[in-house]
Amino acid sequence: MSKKLVLLLALVMSFSLVAFGCGGGKTKIEVKTPEQAAKMEGDPVQNLAVKEKEWLGRLDAVRGDISKSYSEWEQGKTTKEDFMNQLKKSNGTVRGMSKEYDLHMEANPFPADRKNEEFYKDGLAYGNKLRKTANDFIFMATEGILDTQTKKLKPLTDEQIKGLYQNYMVNKYDEYRAKLVPALDKVNKK
Repeated sequence: MSKKLVLLLALVMSFSLVAFGCGGGKTKIEVKTPEQAAKMEGDPVQNLAVKEKEWLGRLDAVRGDISKSYSEWEQGKTTKEDFMNQLKKSNGTVRGMSKEYDLHMEANPFPADRKNEEFYKDGLAYGNKLRKTANDFIFMATEGILDTQTKKLKPLTDEQIKGLYQNYMVNKYDEYRAKLVPALDKVNKK
C-alpha cells in the first residue's frame, strides 16, 4: 500500500506543478541580433567618440605587443618566425575591431553632413585610418605584396619589413593617433 501512496503523492505533486506552473517568475531571455546589440541611443558623434576611445585603447595595446615583439626580433632576442606569429595573433584583434566599427556604423548611421565637419574629417576619421594602418602592415609583413608581373603575393625581405614597420607602425600610427586623440578629448568635453 505504501508504494501506491507514494505513487499517488508523486502524481498529485506533478499535476500541481504543471497546473500551477513550476517556474514561478520565469526570466525572459531576449536574444538580440548583433545590429541590435550595437545600436546606441543619443548623439551619433558622441557615440562614435565613445567607441573610438575604446578601440584606441585596445589598438594601442596591440601596437605595444607588436612593438615589443619587433624590438626583440630586431635585437636578435627572438626569431622572425616569433615576430610573424605575434603579427598573426594581433591580426585577429585588429580585424575584429574593424568589423566592430563596420557594425557600429551600420547600426548607428553617422549623418553624412557631419562627416564634413572639422572634428570628424580632421579627427574622428583617424580612428578607422589607425586600424587600417595596423591591418595593412600586418598583412604586408605576413603575406607580402602583390607582384605586378606574376600577380601573386611576394614575401618581403627583413629590411622591407623593417621599413614598413617604421613607416606604418611608427610614423603613420603616431601621426593618425595625434589627430584622433584631441578630437576624442574635444567631443568628450561636450
